Amino acid sequence: MPYGMYMSAEGAQVQQQRLEVIANNLANVNTVGFKPDVVSFQSRLAEAFQQGDGYEGDRTKNNVGGGVNVIDTTTDFTAGRLQTTGNDLDLAVIGDGFFQVRDQSGQQLLTRAGNFSIDSQNRLVTQNGMLVLDSGGSEITLDPQLPFEISATGHVSQNGSRVPIGLVGPQSLGDLVKVGHNLFQPLGPVSQLEAGRREVRSGVLEMSGTQSVRQMTDMIETQRAFEANVRIIQSQDSMTGNLISRVLQA
Repeated sequence: MPYGMYMSAEGAQVQQQRLEVIANNLANVNTVGFKPDVVSFQSRLAEAFQQGDGYEGDRTKNNVGGGVNVIDTTTDFTAGRLQTTGNDLDLAVIGDGFFQVRDQSGQQLLTRAGNFSIDSQNRLVTQNGMLVLDSGGSEITLDPQLPFEISATGHVSQNGSRVPIGLVGPQSLGDLVKVGHNLFQPLGPVSQLEAGRREVRSGVLEMSGTQSVRQMTDMIETQRAFEANVRIIQSQDSMTGNLISRVLQA
């Protein structure tokens, strides 16, 4: 394969990966608590340089570079806009922190999506039926027939009892891995937020962090870059075909 065609193919592949990530971000523009992903990529040294066979500035074809490759796909944890709903069970974490929930297998996960409800067993649950935990890791129960109040510090009060909702933070946001449904799995230890950092608003939801205009601009830019690489591949393929045809006719 001609070297230029290889680099163009690699460039098209990188742009396709970026396009898939942007498309997923746009698909979740109205998803509560969604955090968009960002693809990072950079120019790549020629394979010969990476293998130690050559050096930059040796005036060989390797100095044209090795194309581009994806470094990583990271999550942008910037807070989304707040939307007032008036539903007392809709909660938004202000500042750092995540709600701690537990799935059906017993695994504890984190989320910023606070659109909670009460299930048939009077337990506070997420939209996917996962249990919302208190600061001690236990489920929270509420009698829907009795009044309740959720304070600005994230404490649920009902019938004389006062239970703190589990609000935790990881040692680093880089320790969090997306597992779908606006959930994150912590790869390292998490700790309960201190009293001064606990801030929750009831009747409010944190919406998606996706900025639709920015994502649409990135999508157009990415699609044009992908198409440019494809055109270069087609052009080089055509030139190679013409060269082969001339050689065979000689």
